[in-house]
Amino acid sequence: MAEFSSPAAREKAFEVARKAFEEQQWSAASSAFQTLYQDQQTPELNRYLVMSLFRDQQYLAAEQIAAEQDQIYLANESLFNLRLAVALKNQQFIFAREFCELVGARDWREAGLEKIQQTEREAEQSLAATQKTIAKQFYHLGDVSFAEQRQRLERAKQLPLATFMKGVQYLLVDPFLHPLIRATLLEELLRLKVDTSVQLHWLDDQTYTIATKDLRPVGASQSAQAIQNYLQLELGQNDPVLAANLQQTVTLQLMMLYPFIDKVITQPVLWAQAVGGIAPSGVDSEKLKEIMVWQQRLNRYLAELFGPLSGENTEKPKNE
Repeated sequence: MAEFSSPAAREKAFEVARKAFEEQQWSAASSAFQTLYQDQQTPELNRYLVMSLFRDQQYLAAEQIAAEQDQIYLANESLFNLRLAVALKNQQFIFAREFCELVGARDWREAGLEKIQQTEREAEQSLAATQKTIAKQFYHLGDVSFAEQRQRLERAKQLPLATFMKGVQYLLVDPFLHPLIRATLLEELLRLKVDTSVQLHWLDDQTYTIATKDLRPVGASQSAQAIQNYLQLELGQNDPVLAANLQQTVTLQLMMLYPFIDKVITQPVLWAQAVGGIAPSGVDSEKLKEIMVWQQRLNRYLAELFGPLSGENTEKPKNE
């Protein structure tokens, strides 16, 4: 964290940085704004720093800083184009498309998508070998650990949409893919606003046809909302520590059950109580037993994230 001896010293440092910016001394400007930004992460400093880094051809650093405050780049067309240019310099094609689909980008969406398509075509020529390697690793996510699956998915966002979609459609029916990765892929389709049908191998070992236009965010399910209300308004008032601890586990469970959360969780409060080991009263024992069966199934997948619960090898998830 940078420290300034006084507000006046900080203001002087800002004027020095801005002077370097105006004189197009991009290296000096980026260094100066970096120091200021470490002290205060304001939208104004984020924009100055990203522009300086971009002009200094420090594209990866520009991407990392811009990603901290993506929403501020929807304020006007110039900022939108800057954010898009930064993403495209880093071959972040999937993010770029999702950025264009945001409500705030509607006025510049068409032109933005044209830029993305053009850059994708160029990359398919200049980065053919790299993209082939990324695609090959992406299509075989189920062969590696959860941590590696996440890393490969992040790299896959550098693929053109058509190549990315081929991988997604293949992976959604892979029984060895971790449910959290499967849910993440579905959320990508939701953010991309693609209108297609995909096959989905789900936790019950059945395959379903999903219309992507019908997908809704995880938190939009009735059960998810009911659980959040219980954790925040009821349990949170009586035992805030337990409520906070349950929040992480329940959030992961909801992700793993996506997009059939309401199909499984028919009694949201009882579900949350079962997760927390809270003894309910006057409950149908068969319903509680059914919930516990699901808890055991989901806990095996959670063990892959936090380590085996009993020394069991959990690299490949089991299916009921």
